Amino acid sequence: MRLRYIKLHTVLHGQPLHLTYLSHLPNYQDEQYLNHHLLRWQPETILNFPEGIGVLPFILPGSAHLTIETMLALRDHQLVIWSQHGVMARSDDLIFHAMDLIGYAETAAHYEYLNLISGDSSEGLRPEHIRAIAGSWNVRQNIF
Repeated sequence: MRLRYIKLHTVLHGQPLHLTYLSHLPNYQDEQYLNHHLLRWQPETILNFPEGIGVLPFILPGSAHLTIETMLALRDHQLVIWSQHGVMARSDDLIFHAMDLIGYAETAAHYEYLNLISGDSSEGLRPEHIRAIAGSWNVRQNIF
């Protein structure tokens, strides 16, 4: 990924309930698994996260190690989950865009949580639907 000059850069930390809860479950600490399960719930998620959502393992909060790993992960992802802690979002726009990113991801996590408590009874959008959505908006993604 080639970085461009950015006049304004927002980084926002939050602890959204469902994203944070899911990050306590081992399967959702795997980036590929998490993206396949969260990005299937609404058409907007693949448009907002074509690179997917990054996932870091549990790293001591406030540590230099967490800072470095977060900076590296935010180079490739607009949103990174700190497993068993919360999230960091970045935007090259206003803070409201970073808040929206957290909101989209939290909504997807809420759908996933509802699906889990209902016995994993829904498949969400199919991969071919997600590819069609991305294609219609000329969004390049390599998750589905």
